[in-house]
Amino acid sequence: MEKHGQVASLCLLLVFDAVELLNETVKVFLMQLLNFAEAVAIRRRSLEKLFQILDMYDALSGVFPDLEAMVMDEFVCTETKRVLAGLGRATKGTFMEFENAVKRETSSLC
Repeated sequence: MEKHGQVASLCLLLVFDAVELLNETVKVFLMQLLNFAEAVAIRRRSLEKLFQILDMYDALSGVFPDLEAMVMDEFVCTETKRVLAGLGRATKGTFMEFENAVKRETSSLC
């Protein structure tokens, strides 16, 4: 009976190690994705790139609830929220620049 308990303990340790390894592997890929999303958010704003920013925001915010449930690392969730906020600011900034360009164009016509 004791042998079964040792085998069960060993199996649990292996499962926990495998889960931890998977979590770390996923974290590496998620951080690459977040770095890319952050690069999209901080690059020069232009109306042509607005849809790329919106698509990135939509995709990242769409998977965030699942990501939050799967990933055991709070840092990844915090970084995802930070990148989403940056994409939101980039969207607002792009709209503001577009609004200002329209105002300049309209005032030059009058």
